[in-house]
Amino acid sequence: MDASVRAKVLVVNVARGIALLLTWLSPVWCLPQTAAQPDDAMQHARRAYELARNGQSELAAAELAEAIRIDPGNALYRSALGGIYERAGKIEEAVSAFAEAVRLDPANAVLRAHLEKVSLDWGESLARSGRYRAGLMHARATAERFPQSARAWLMLGLFETRNQENLAAIAAYRRALALDPESADASVGLGVAQSRAGLVKDAAGTFEAGLRKFPKDAMHRQAYGVLLARMAESGEVPAGRAVKMLESALALDPALAEAHYQLGSLALAGDDSGSAAVHFEAAARNGLDDSRLHYAFARALRRLGRMDEAARHLDLFRQRKQAEETAGVQP
Repeated sequence: MDASVRAKVLVVNVARGIALLLTWLSPVWCLPQTAAQPDDAMQHARRAYELARNGQSELAAAELAEAIRIDPGNALYRSALGGIYERAGKIEEAVSAFAEAVRLDPANAVLRAHLEKVSLDWGESLARSGRYRAGLMHARATAERFPQSARAWLMLGLFETRNQENLAAIAAYRRALALDPESADASVGLGVAQSRAGLVKDAAGTFEAGLRKFPKDAMHRQAYGVLLARMAESGEVPAGRAVKMLESALALDPALAEAHYQLGSLALAGDDSGSAAVHFEAAARNGLDDSRLHYAFARALRRLGRMDEAARHLDLFRQRKQAEETAGVQP
């Protein structure tokens, strides 16, 4: 990308950011003047509008905070502050500001819709950073606030699964599916939660129904393949059935790291260390970087006589294991 194109992209992104801010600040500017005192809340709010137009978001936020201090019952000031926080990437603060705006103006459909959006955004951020306990608290509040939102229940199911509250997750995913029967994500989540709760037959039934309804959805095939691989370990199904399902997932999406890992594990169990190493390499290349992968990869490499590489992955296993245990006690 040459310099002129980069400049154009930058201008467009800045313009979008300003437009987002002004979406929430424009109603403040349009309010009728109520007082002329310099410390009046309206004066601070109007200054915030001008500062935001000039790209001075932090100063605009400070002005709005002062306006809110003077007039704490004004929903517009809260929503404007939420818009500034959102633009600055402070999504948790944006959620709090929009939640206060909705509390003050509960009939405002626009505010409620945007609160739902930033709440889902914040949940996604918590999931990406591995803050599953904080995510669970946030997801519960979001589902309570938006009981007709399939995406809110989907988020709750995710965090309940991550916190090993699998029966609760089953209920959340069922609610998400009832609200949005076309949600492939809710169907997959339900099957995963059932599997983790030990309801193997229920999980298999959910995945089979999901495959009929979403035959081109790679995630259904990957999740079902993981279940079948687990069943193959106990002799309930032939390992080849799991392999076939996982390979069908990769045929739809070759970048599915978990499918590669599972195929590598099945190959390793079948004494095919060469194929195992190929799949483990593909899993790592596509973003998998947990302790399971590095331990299994080290075993495969050791069997292949590639001792230096095996030692490196064993060291990575120890590092990832320690990090995962540390992350497990974080809020």
